[in-house]
Order: sequence, then structure tokens, then C-alpha cells
Amino acid sequence: MKKLFIHQPLFRLLSPVFTGIIVYMLLLMISNNVTQIQEQFLGEELYFSIGLAYIVQEFSRAWLLFFNRLPQMFSIAIGMVLQIVFSIFLCIIVVTISIYLYFIFVIGYNPIMQELVRFNAIFSGLMLIYNFLFISHQYLYKVNTRNLENEILIKQNIEKDFSQFKNEINPSLLLESFESLIVLIQNDKDKADEFIDCLSTIYRHVLASKSKQLISIEEEVGALKELEHLFNQLPYRNIQFDMSIQSDFLVVPGSLLIIMGEIVRSTIISANLKLKIELRDVNDTLYIQYRSKDRISKGFNQNNLSEIIRAYSIYSEKRIEISEEDGNKRILTLPKLQLVS
Repeated sequence: MKKLFIHQPLFRLLSPVFTGIIVYMLLLMISNNVTQIQEQFLGEELYFSIGLAYIVQEFSRAWLLFFNRLPQMFSIAIGMVLQIVFSIFLCIIVVTISIYLYFIFVIGYNPIMQELVRFNAIFSGLMLIYNFLFISHQYLYKVNTRNLENEILIKQNIEKDFSQFKNEINPSLLLESFESLIVLIQNDKDKADEFIDCLSTIYRHVLASKSKQLISIEEEVGALKELEHLFNQLPYRNIQFDMSIQSDFLVVPGSLLIIMGEIVRSTIISANLKLKIELRDVNDTLYIQYRSKDRISKGFNQNNLSEIIRAYSIYSEKRIEISEEDGNKRILTLPKLQLVS
């Protein structure tokens, strides 16, 4: 609300000058004394009108800010009517007191009722316009703010969908697989066909699970076996998934594939240095552990699993935890998800 132009210093400084001039000219035209505009325009009465415009505007602005901070006890329409009525009432009080003080202490006699009515009528009309400006821009600001918040929310949803799509497609694995496939096609076409079948099985699983919120661990383990075979076809990879799953439970689709991919990409692996990743379930927790030998250029980054952590937080109060033991042993704990009927 403070961003409305009626609160800007330049508007507060200049608008009473024009308002005071307009009030002074209206009073002269109502009094049929237009010739005074040509004879003595920059007179004492003009300065009084401008000063009174400053007083009325600042007092009205302070009242409107105070009124809007009061608790809303009525509907919006009734609140607007009360705001306008009280603003005009207080404006009449301020104008009347100011005119009495001016006439008594400056001019030297009491103002006549006709003068009071003219001043109050003109300033009440200006106060009505000021209220309409305040209310219209206040609600315009609220509407624009709401639209901006909706745009930000849409942008965040698009970014989240894109991030989820990127995780599901796993572009690093896809490009690396294509590079290895080019080599296999030239050297061993039978292995290339086997490699394509393995890659297609993984991505069929990813695409088939895209519309599901949760899938069984058995489906995810089947995709992990294909992923293990695929990783071992890539150069400088020697990987073993030791999976000991004793119970049936649910997982977020593709979550284990993404976790395994992050572990493999962040660990130093060679033909002579095997990476063994153990998966075992105990009670209500799934444990993933391995000997961490993080790469210098790209080590294990928990932020790459932020989407998986967020997804699990929707279905379980237990959070995904990552811990280090025995120097280079890294353990990831995931909650085992179950449907509650």
C-alpha cells in the first residue's frame, strides 16, 4: 500500500499547490469576483487555500492509513462507506477550525456561515475524490500483487516440473550411454543390441512410472538391475549392486535410480576399483551404503537429491538422512513407504 503514488513525496508536495489554486479560483467564481484573478491573483487568500490544502491532505492521508490498520469488523462495502463518511466528517472539522483561526487571528473577525459552507463544500468534494483515488489504487495494487504472486507460483511450478523432468530423463546417463553405444556399434553389434535393450528397459520404466505417485520396491529393483548392467557397459565402470530386500514396500518412482546415478557419477571408479553399493531394509528403513571415494571435480552433492528428499517428505514424516561412518563409509537412509487404508 505504501507504493501507491499518493504516498510518494513528490505527489504530497505538489498536489496541494494545484489543489489550493483550484479551490481559490472556484471560490472567486462562486462569489462572482472573477476580476480579482486579474488584479491580485497571488494574494493572501491564495496562500491560505494552498496551506489549507496541505493540512487537509496530510490529515486525510494519516486518517486513511489509520483506518486501514483497524481490524475489519464490517464487510468491504460497508468499510468503504464508513471510511468515506468519516473522512468527509473529519475534513469538515479540520476546515472549519482552520477557517475560524485564520479569520479571527489574521483577518480580525468571525467568518460568515456562507464562507464556511463554500470552503467545506469544495474541500469535501476534493476529499471524496481523494478517497476514490486511495481506494481504487489500493485495490489495484492488491490485484496486481495477487497476479504477480500467481505468476511467481506458475514460474516455480514450471521450474519444478522441468527439474523433475530432467531428473527422470537423466541427461548425463543418456548422453554417456549414446557415446558408449557409438563405440559398441563399431566394435560389437551384438553387445550394442544388448546395450540398447538395457537402456530402453530403464527408460520404459521411467516413462511408465511417470504417472504413478508410488511403485513397489520390486519394480524399482528390476530397473536397478538393468541400470547396473548398463553402468558396467560404460567405460571405466566396475559396479555391483548388492540388494538384500526382505519385505515389500513402496518407493517414489525413479528415486533409487536417481540416487544410484548420483553415487556412481560422484565416485572414483576404474576397472580395478569396484564400487559396491549395498541396499538392505531393516524394520521401516531402507539403507543404501557404500565406500565413498568422491571425485575431486564433482563430489557427492546432496542438493542433487533435493527433489527426491522433497517427494519423500510428502509421504512420510521421516526424512532422508545422509551420514558418514568409519571415515569413508556413506549411508543413506530412506523411509519405507506404505499405503494406509
